[in-house]
Amino acid sequence: MRLRSCGMGDLLLSEELLLIGLHDETGKADGWFDPSCLHGALVCDLIEGGAVTVDEKKKLHPAGRAPEHPALRKVYDVIAADGKPRTVSHWVSTLPWKHTKPAELVAERLVDNGVLSREEGKVLGLFRTTRLPALDPAPERALRERLRGILVTGIEPGAHDALLITLLHSTSQVKAALAGVDPAQRKIGTKRAATIAKGLKDNPVVKAQYDAAMVALVTTVATTAVVTSSGSG
Repeated sequence: MRLRSCGMGDLLLSEELLLIGLHDETGKADGWFDPSCLHGALVCDLIEGGAVTVDEKKKLHPAGRAPEHPALRKVYDVIAADGKPRTVSHWVSTLPWKHTKPAELVAERLVDNGVLSREEGKVLGLFRTTRLPALDPAPERALRERLRGILVTGIEPGAHDALLITLLHSTSQVKAALAGVDPAQRKIGTKRAATIAKGLKDNPVVKAQYDAAMVALVTTVATTAVVTSSGSG
C-alpha cells in the first residue's frame, strides 16, 4: 500500500509532514506542529533521493547532480557551498538560520501543483504573514488513509513509511496524523508508531532499501528535531 503519488510524483517526507501539520482551512501550523522539524526532514529527503551521502561519522557529502525539486535544491546548495563535510546534527541546527520559513520552502511544489494555496497578508500593517490553506485535499486524504492502514489496521509499512512514522513519532505528530480516528484506535496507533520508530534500525524492509548510515541519519534527525523544537518554543 504505497499511495504516495499525487500527480506530481511521490511526496517527500517533508511534504508529508507539512500536510499533516497544517490546518486545512487556516493554512497555519495546527496543534503542536512546529515547522522547524521540516529542516531535518529535508535532509532525510536529500539522502533518500541520493543527492547527498552520509559517511560513518554521520557527515554529509554532496553526490552527483543537484536535485530539481525547488526546496531540496535550496537546501542542497547550502550544504554544497560549505565546502567541508559536516554532521547531520550540524545541518539540522544550522539550516533554520539559512531558511527561516521552512513551511513556505517545503510548500513550493505543493503550491505549484495546486495542492495548497498561498495567501499573503500583514499583521498590524507591518509584519508579513503567509497562509497555506488546502486547495486539493486528495493527497492529504490518501496520506492519512495510508497511515491509518499501517498504524491502526496493522499493515506492514514500506521503508519510506517507516521513516515517515519515525519522524511523526519524534515530533509528536502521530495523533495529528490520526485525527478523526476513534480515541481507542488512536491509542493503538500511537503505540504502534512508537514500536515502529524503536525498531527502525532492525526493520528488514528498511534494511533492504537503505543502508545503515541512512537509518542512523533518520535516528539522528529525529533526536535533533526534538531538541530543536523544544528550544524554539
